[in-house]
Amino acid sequence: MLKTILTKAKPFWPSFTIWSLGILIRGYLIRQPAQYYDIATFNAWGNHLLSVGPAQFFASIWSDYLPLPILLTGAVTYLTNLFNLPFEFGFKLIISLIELLLIYALTRFWPYQKKLLISALLLLSPVILSDSAYWGQIDTIPSLLTLLSTVLLLRNARSSFAGILFGLAVGIKPIMLLAAIPLWTLSFQSNWWLLPLTSILTFLLPAIPFTANIFSSFGFLVQRSLAQAGTYPFTTVNAWNLWSLVPQPGWISDSQPVLGLTAHTFGLVLFLLSLVSIFTKLRNNRKPSQVIYSIGLIFLAFFIFTTRMHERHLLFGLPFFYLALALNSKLLIPTIILTTSFSFNLLSAYYWVFHQQQWPISPNMISIISWVNLSTTIYLLLANQFNVSLARFRLIFRQHRILIGILALATLLRFANLAYPSNYIFDEVYHAFTAREYLHNHIEAWEWWTTPPEGVAYEWTHPPLAKYGMVAGMLLFGENSFGWRFGSAVTGVASILGLYLFVLSLTHNHRLALLSAFLASIGGLHISQSRVAMNDSYMLCFYVFALYIATKGRWKGAAILYGLSLASKWSALYGVIPLAMIYLHQHNFPHWDLKSVLRHLVAIVRYALIATSIYVLSFAPFILAGHTWEQFVELHRQMWYYHTHLVATHDYQSTPLEWIFAARPVWYYVNYETTKVSNIYAQGNPALLWLGLIALILQINKIFSFPHTIFYLLYSIFTLPWIFSPRIMFFYHYLPSSFFLTLITANFLLTLNARLRNLLLAFVVVGLLIVSPVLFGIPLPSSTWTHYFAIFPRWK
Repeated sequence: MLKTILTKAKPFWPSFTIWSLGILIRGYLIRQPAQYYDIATFNAWGNHLLSVGPAQFFASIWSDYLPLPILLTGAVTYLTNLFNLPFEFGFKLIISLIELLLIYALTRFWPYQKKLLISALLLLSPVILSDSAYWGQIDTIPSLLTLLSTVLLLRNARSSFAGILFGLAVGIKPIMLLAAIPLWTLSFQSNWWLLPLTSILTFLLPAIPFTANIFSSFGFLVQRSLAQAGTYPFTTVNAWNLWSLVPQPGWISDSQPVLGLTAHTFGLVLFLLSLVSIFTKLRNNRKPSQVIYSIGLIFLAFFIFTTRMHERHLLFGLPFFYLALALNSKLLIPTIILTTSFSFNLLSAYYWVFHQQQWPISPNMISIISWVNLSTTIYLLLANQFNVSLARFRLIFRQHRILIGILALATLLRFANLAYPSNYIFDEVYHAFTAREYLHNHIEAWEWWTTPPEGVAYEWTHPPLAKYGMVAGMLLFGENSFGWRFGSAVTGVASILGLYLFVLSLTHNHRLALLSAFLASIGGLHISQSRVAMNDSYMLCFYVFALYIATKGRWKGAAILYGLSLASKWSALYGVIPLAMIYLHQHNFPHWDLKSVLRHLVAIVRYALIATSIYVLSFAPFILAGHTWEQFVELHRQMWYYHTHLVATHDYQSTPLEWIFAARPVWYYVNYETTKVSNIYAQGNPALLWLGLIALILQINKIFSFPHTIFYLLYSIFTLPWIFSPRIMFFYHYLPSSFFLTLITANFLLTLNARLRNLLLAFVVVGLLIVSPVLFGIPLPSSTWTHYFAIFPRWK
C-alpha cells in the first residue's frame, strides 16, 4: 500500500526548485534600485494620502491613478513607516508577495506537468520579474488578476468571485477593461448578470472614501479613468510599436494628422479592425487555450496600434500568452519574440531614465525591434493557427520553391537601391509631393483651384488611394524617397503573386502560372513602374487580385478589390469587361431563363454598389478635411475634364503603336553630377515585348476558346481604348497590357519544345540585361551612353 502511494506521488523537487528560483531572483531584484521617477511618485502619494486623507487627496495633489492603487501606496507607506523600512524596498516586496500569491492560485487548476510549466513561465519570466521586482511597478497585478478571473470562468467556477477579481484588476488599471467582452461571454454559461454586477461593485468600492457618497463614485471613477487615458497625449511614450518604426526626436503629439484623422484616432481604427479578426477567430474556436490567447492578443494589438502606450504596457497581455503557451506549444516562437522585445524595451527605458534620456541601443535597432513587434502582431491577427511549425514551413517551401524563387527575384529587382535618387523623379513631383502634403494634412492638396509651390504640383487628377500607400510608406520609413516608393515596390511584387494565383485558379496549369509569373517578374516596364511613386502599380495589383478572387467565385471580395483598383486609377474601368466575362462563364450564361436573369442582375448591381462604395470611401479624407459633397462631385467633373481635354505635348509622349515595339520609352531622370552619367527610363524588356507580339499573332486562332478569350481580352482592353484617347499618352500607360501579355507569351512558350523554349527564355533574360542600366539608373561613362543610344536612337 505504501509503495503504491509513493509511486503515484508527484516529484517534489521540480516544483520546489522553480519556486525557490522565482523567490530568490525576486529577493535579489527587490534590493536593486527601482525606477526612481515612479517609486518616488508612489511614495509621495502614499505620504500625502496619510497626511490629508482620501477625501482631500485628489483635490490637493496631481495623480493620474485611480483610488485603488492610491490606497495601496498608502498602505505600503504606513507599513514601511511602522517598521522603519525604505519605501522602495517595502513597495517592491509587497507587490512581489501579491504576485507570488496570484501565480500560486493560477497553478492550482492544472495537472502536474502543466502546473510545472505554468509555474516556470510565470515565476521566471523576465517580463514579470523586471516590471515588479526590478522596476517597481504594479502592472503584473491587474494582469494576473484578470488571468485568474479568466481561468475561474473557464473552470466553471462562480462568476461572483471572478467578477471581484476582475473589478480589482480594472480598479488598478482601467486598460484591463479590454478583456471585459470575452470574460462576459464566458460567464453566460451561468448567471450572465453576475460577473458585470460584482465587477462594477468591486470597482466602485475603493472610490467611496474619496467621494462624498457611493452614488458619486461611478462618475468620479469614469472621470479619473479618462484623465489617466489623456495624461500622455503622444504617439508613443518609449514604447516600441507602430509609432516608433521611424525613430523620432522626442515624444511626438498624437494629434498629428494621418489622412484626415489624428494619429490617436487612426491608431484606434487599426485596433478596432484587429478586434474584428480576434473575435471572428474566437467565435469559431472556444477552446480554453484560444480564449486565453485571444485576450492576450487584444492587449498586444492595443499596445502595437494605439498611441499613448508606455514601454510597460505590452506586459498586460504577456501572462495570457504564457498560459496559452502552456496549453498549446505552437505559440512558442511568438511568445519568445514578444518576451525578448519587451525585455529590451523595458530595460532600455530603465537605462534611459538613469542616463539623461540616452538609449543604450541605436535608433536603427529600436526601429528593427518595432518592426518585429508589428510583424509578429500582424501575423498573429491573420494566422488561422498560432504559428506554422518549422516542418510545415519546410513543406511549404519545398512545394512552392520555384514560386518563392520567382518572388525573391522580383523583390530584388524592385527593391534594389530603391531610394535612388533621393529627390523626385518624373511624376513624383505630383504623386509623391501630394502624398507628403496629405501626410501633413495640407487640405489644399485636394483642391484643384489652389496654386502649388514652384517645381511641384498637387495631384488631384486621379483617385487618392495610391497616394495613401505613399503616405503609409513614409509613416513606416520616414519622409524620404524609399518611403514614398515603398508601396509601389510592394504592390509590384504582390501583383506577380496575384498573377500566379489568378492563372493557376483559372487554368489549373501550374507550369503556365509559374512561367507567367517569371516573365512578369523580368518585365522592364513592370520593374520601372514598381520603382517610382506613381499609381500604376497599385491599380494593377488590386485588379489582378480582383481577377483571382473572382475566379474563386468570391464576388463580394472581388468587388472590394476592384473598388480599390478603381480608387487608384480610373483606367481600371476597362477591367470590368474581363470580370464580367468570368462571371458569365461561371454562371453558364447561355442557359439563363428570365428568373436567372433577374437574380443575376440583382447580384451584379449589388457587386457594383460594393465597388462604388469602396471607391467613394477612398475619398473619406477629402470629406474629413472639411470639403462638401458638392465639391466631391465638382472634383470628379474636373478630373474628367482634365483627362478628356488635355492637349499638352511632351518630348517623350508616344502612341500605342510605339508601345507594342518598346520604341519610345519615357525619360524619368538623369544625373550628370559625377564623372559618370545615370539615366532612369520607363522602358519595357524589348525581347519580351517582341516575343509577346509574335505569340499574340501566332495564337490568334485560340481567341474564342476559354481561357484564352480572357487572356486576349485582358491584353486588348487595356490597349485599344488608348487608340481613341484624345489626351497625351506615355509608354507607362502600356503597363497593364504588357503585364497580361505575359499570359499569352507563356502559353505560347509551353507549346514549343524544351530546347527552343529555353533559347527564347535566354533571349528574354538578355533583353532585361540590356535595358537594366536605364531601369536602375546604373552610372556609366558618357562614352558608353553614346554607344548605347547609337544602337537605340529612339530611346534617347
